[in-house]
Amino acid sequence: MSLSTRRRAIYTGLAGHFPEEELLPLLSLWEAKYADKPPFALNEFLAEVVQRSGRKLERARLYRELVGALTGPVGDLLPDPAPRLQAWRSGAGQGAEEVSGPDALARQTFDALSQALFAQLDAELVPRLRRFAAGNLNAMQLDTELRLRLRGWLEQGGSLGLTALGLEHLRVLLNLLYVGLCEYLGPVAADQALTRAVQRVELLRLPLPPQKLL
Repeated sequence: MSLSTRRRAIYTGLAGHFPEEELLPLLSLWEAKYADKPPFALNEFLAEVVQRSGRKLERARLYRELVGALTGPVGDLLPDPAPRLQAWRSGAGQGAEEVSGPDALARQTFDALSQALFAQLDAELVPRLRRFAAGNLNAMQLDTELRLRLRGWLEQGGSLGLTALGLEHLRVLLNLLYVGLCEYLGPVAADQALTRAVQRVELLRLPLPPQKLL
């Protein structure tokens, strides 16, 4: 069963129990931590759902509905919520966002720098590097929701778009990517790749120079 179909099934099973503003974070949690686990991990996921929701839920009923959605006809599932989930992860629809300030400028530069870095690498290495960073996010001391959004960006790509990430967070994130490069390419090649990425971003003459992230 494809990820899209499994996501539709989880979304369908949860939709009758949670409003959209609660459902999307739970769906992101499932995708980030449980989508690639065996079916029996569904109980582990539900335990976390109950803990995070802070209200009484009929766990046995919810489990049956999720299993039914996962094993039933695909035609009975709700449409794939992937676009709304991606919008939630990128911070869309959260009201007025910071668009100029030092943190916003740092995110703009980080976006350009990470894209320049990934563009140099073999296609098969980029997802490995992203997964390496996603697996080491505890070093960033982020709240759970922001960590899930960041993990979603690392695993799925696109623009960072995380308004709560500041300059120091972005430095730590860039360092995680660099450490991953050292693991896969060695320190010399990692330094060379990062240097080339910095040089390319310098040509863009962004308000925040890439050296501020190093």
